[in-house]
Amino acid sequence: MTGQQFLVHAGAAFLLLFSGFGQAEDPLDTDVNQLITAGGTLTDIAFALHKDDSLIGVDTSSTSPAAVNRLPKVGYYRNLSAEGILSFEPEHLWVLEGGGSDRVLQQIEGAGVSVVVFDKPTSLQELYELIENMADRFGAQAEGKQVIAGIKSDLTTISSRKEPLKALFVLQASERGVVAAGTDTVPDLLFSYSDINNVFSHVGFKTVSTEYLLAEQPDFLVAPEHVVKSHGSKEAFCQAQALKLLEAGKNCRVLVMDSLLALGMTTRIAEAQRVVAEFANELAAGRE
Repeated sequence: MTGQQFLVHAGAAFLLLFSGFGQAEDPLDTDVNQLITAGGTLTDIAFALHKDDSLIGVDTSSTSPAAVNRLPKVGYYRNLSAEGILSFEPEHLWVLEGGGSDRVLQQIEGAGVSVVVFDKPTSLQELYELIENMADRFGAQAEGKQVIAGIKSDLTTISSRKEPLKALFVLQASERGVVAAGTDTVPDLLFSYSDINNVFSHVGFKTVSTEYLLAEQPDFLVAPEHVVKSHGSKEAFCQAQALKLLEAGKNCRVLVMDSLLALGMTTRIAEAQRVVAEFANELAAGRE
């Protein structure tokens, strides 16, 4: 082999090794069996497409639908271990963006498992694209179209209020302050479709000051279930240092939501929006 040929072969090997795992653009293999999904959004979509019979394991963020509890857990999607995954002898591993380390995913793929990493949806359009992508991979295009059509028909503004309400989504409440949802988040989308004003306009989740909270005085709070449970109870959550000074905290006007429903861009997004809107409508009706 000449020096030039060696360099060509070496360069090809380097690209093969570091070009990444199975990307969503790879040629599709619609014969998907012995599948593990790591990421609640992926698991939710698999069930919605009626392809849960392909699943042999899911991660601990996969809490929806209830039938998912019959499947064994492989750990949290952000902290996967090659040994744990391979012990299930999967043929396919589908991972949501941010799941597993590159080293772990390379080890799993090196053992002969087809690994595909999907982008995490941050908008409804990206959710629809993810559903279509997974439906294509399952060979379930018709089911994918039905799921998307169902979301679009169910996701409508529901409001019977005369006056607008303001809400605060709390991801964390401690002595250091409140981590609240701003724009470009699932909670903000739920608020906007429910005719509710988000008290914060920052992008993503950020810590906000007690002074700002006191000035804004949201009409009610929304929090994921796991956050409230970390305080022991809803009442204890309302007594968090940064919340008990608010009227909504004093009166414990809190909507506690299933964590995946509140934070996940899933096929249940319309259900999540309906839960938020109905809580706000009931609160408004009680004031009239």
